[in-house]
Amino acid sequence: MNVKMEEAPALAALRVHLAKIAEMSSRLAQAAGAADDWRQSLKGYLGEMPNLAELEKAESDAMAAAALGEANSASVEKASAVLAAARAVAADLEPKIKTARSTIAGLERRETETRIALAELEAEGPGKMLAYLKEEIEAESDRYVKAASTLIRHHSRLRSLGYLAIDVGLQPYRSGCDLKLEIGRMDWPQAFEGKQVIHNPKLLFGNDQSAVQGNSLFARNEELARLENELGFSFKKIADKHKERA
Repeated sequence: MNVKMEEAPALAALRVHLAKIAEMSSRLAQAAGAADDWRQSLKGYLGEMPNLAELEKAESDAMAAAALGEANSASVEKASAVLAAARAVAADLEPKIKTARSTIAGLERRETETRIALAELEAEGPGKMLAYLKEEIEAESDRYVKAASTLIRHHSRLRSLGYLAIDVGLQPYRSGCDLKLEIGRMDWPQAFEGKQVIHNPKLLFGNDQSAVQGNSLFARNEELARLENELGFSFKKIADKHKERA
């Protein structure tokens, strides 16, 4: 029977938090997209709306010209027909324009509210991330102490074996650094063949700080990649939020 292991609390909380941010971001994009679509519709309606004031003026001018004998009644009838058709178009467009404007106003309010809610969530990100990292530090520290205890036992035995070998004729190789393991001119231990080992004096080897720093940088980049792949977020983005609030 497969038993699903319960996720650590801070990691579970971080996953929930990131899911909320993703959902809120989706809502914001949806509201913004819908508002843009309605703005395009409104632009189209306004473009189709006839200039009634201009057409009413044209009808009035035609009537005045007919009254003065400068034009016949046909010109008045034509101007009136154009105005009537335009009023019909306007009557059809006016409710559409009103609906579009009202919808856009509602969507813009929703967009503003969602943007504020998203900003508040993102502001909580550094705290959620810090809680997760502290949780991971505690767990990794526990694993490290257990592994270090085992390593220390192996280290002590290697030194003891080296000293015993010296007592029966092995010539020790002394480098002048008393932190190095003195086991004489022995071949590289098979257990270390093909493995990359951090050069830390407490871990049997010479104190090469450049190697320590290089490995630390590699481990940091590896951790960033792991976090992004497993949790699906950018650590830099969350860290930037912390810097903005600092």
